[in-house]
Amino acid sequence: MIDDVWSISAWEAILSRLPDNKCNSRIIVTTRIEHVARACSSASLEEEYYIHRVKPLQFEDAKKLFINAVFGPQQDCPEHLKDIMHKILTRCSGLPLAIVCIGRLLAGYRSPEGAVEMWTRVCNSTGSLMENNPTLDGMRHIITLSYNHLPHHLRACMMYLSLFPEDYVVDKRRLLYRWIAEGLVSEQRGLTPMEVAESYFAELVNRHMIQPSCTETLGTLMGCRVHDMMLDIIVCKALESNFVSFVGGQCRDPSYGSVRRLAIQSDDLGSSIENTNLRHVRSLTTFHPQGHRKLLDRLAEFTLLRVLDLQDCKDLQNKHMKHVCQLFLLRFLSLNGTDITKLPSQINKLQHLQALWLIGTLLVKVPESLVDLEKLEHLGFKNKHDRTILLRLPRHIRKMKALQSLYRFEFREDDAQLAEEIGDLVQLRVLNVVLNCSNCSEAKVLTELAKSMGRCSQNLCKLFLEDMHFNANNMNFLLELPSPPKYLRVLYIGGTIDRTPDWVQSLTQLVEIVFWWTNLPSDEIYGVLYKLPNLSKIILGERCCSEDKLVASGAFKFLQLKELILGPNDGKPRVFGFEEGAIPKLETLEMNFHKEDMILDGVQHLTSLKEVRLRGWKHNSALHRAVDQLKAHSMSRHRSEQLKIIVTYF
Repeated sequence: MIDDVWSISAWEAILSRLPDNKCNSRIIVTTRIEHVARACSSASLEEEYYIHRVKPLQFEDAKKLFINAVFGPQQDCPEHLKDIMHKILTRCSGLPLAIVCIGRLLAGYRSPEGAVEMWTRVCNSTGSLMENNPTLDGMRHIITLSYNHLPHHLRACMMYLSLFPEDYVVDKRRLLYRWIAEGLVSEQRGLTPMEVAESYFAELVNRHMIQPSCTETLGTLMGCRVHDMMLDIIVCKALESNFVSFVGGQCRDPSYGSVRRLAIQSDDLGSSIENTNLRHVRSLTTFHPQGHRKLLDRLAEFTLLRVLDLQDCKDLQNKHMKHVCQLFLLRFLSLNGTDITKLPSQINKLQHLQALWLIGTLLVKVPESLVDLEKLEHLGFKNKHDRTILLRLPRHIRKMKALQSLYRFEFREDDAQLAEEIGDLVQLRVLNVVLNCSNCSEAKVLTELAKSMGRCSQNLCKLFLEDMHFNANNMNFLLELPSPPKYLRVLYIGGTIDRTPDWVQSLTQLVEIVFWWTNLPSDEIYGVLYKLPNLSKIILGERCCSEDKLVASGAFKFLQLKELILGPNDGKPRVFGFEEGAIPKLETLEMNFHKEDMILDGVQHLTSLKEVRLRGWKHNSALHRAVDQLKAHSMSRHRSEQLKIIVTYF
């Protein structure tokens, strides 16, 4: 048994000293790092079963371990401490070391007189207790060791997460763009900064330094959390090195020196921030929606600001935008979730801007001067209240040669010239287009869009196509693309189409596909998609299928499919079924129950299934029938292979 191997080179050094005597010996290695585990096991996907991924304890097991540490074997927790115990166990997140260490700390506080106060204090302040209590030294040492063992570049990215409040789900895209803007992502030959940032994120996940988080409805990996105890450590590290300064949240009444990164986690700025010199601040982030007007009125003082993240800040008004447009060094600007209604034409003064996010605002248009931002790489928009309000791209978009991602902009019948200009954006990797014309097929716009997609095909890796007029068959333009984007990794088709385009079968790098309102025959869905060698995720949304039943045949040997999301709202299909031998590697299944007659059939044939997520109305009988069937099937499995069933009500 070789415990806690940190690197492949260390494993290779150990392996070279082990005799290969063909005696059928067994070697067990523990590690916290995914690629080290693979090196210790096998490079072959077929033999990946040699890796055992230790999961957090389920609540009942965590409870038994905690009670044993505090009260001893065969004991129980007193009634007056059960609620606090539940909160403590939630904070420990199923980590045995944390449960045992905190349990031992509380073992001396069991009497009704002082226990409640002490247990509550432990629950609320684990971080400071780790610093001062010898009982928790081991836990602090291990967490600190994990952090200190990170490479330098990952350590800076990990420390950056100290900006975000406790229990905050950090949007992945937001985090990666901020890393880039802050200069934390190094250049690597042949890779874009976003690809390098993606690799950093994946490495932190593989090292279990951050906990990946998925969207509630689609199961897509969109963000991460930092465990409370890890957050306590990196906040201390960040403050020691003056990496971050806080208002509210983890640190109350901070003392300010030269502030470089400022995170506002409270609506009470106090007098300390009002008297602070803001000229050295490189990054400003607000997390509390209100109470920032005095700070926003001083935006012009942030002359060296690189990152301005005002997401969900309700105090931001149109008048403040004139100050924002004077922050000439800005690289990242997020106005997501704010109530601004106008973007000033002076936005073109931000000549260093790389990312501009306008998701969830009240904007109805963008100024023509936006095209002067020739370093802008990422641009996204979505109206807060009305998904039918779409932004049109400004004329002469071809000037923005650096653009890599365009999110949710519309094309109308008279936008042929604009569609043609998209083809000049040769760096484009992500394109999200919404067709907003009743009969685009008779307009020139789709012809030009098809040509532009071909001109961008060498770099395009994510393509999202939506049709506001679902039944207009506008998506049929995809059937005859002159030069399909063959390196796509994600494809979203949201609109009626006669069949799955033939070129989709050639997308050998495609890992995720979404059909929404496609109204396809059943054999045009599974019968085509199973041929994709790397497809790992399928999302089938509302009216994806024109038939009453959508059944995965045993002949559909998906090679890599591990996640299937079924999200019908109404209409067809009504029955989702799986035959014996279908989708042999499927691990996660999600389904929305909107109607009483929906049926989920044949789940017992999904031999690799681990987790099922169901959503629906609380009184939906079809949902309850599915839950009962899943529970019965789960109980028929071996205890180690029983399903995790998650039910969420609308």
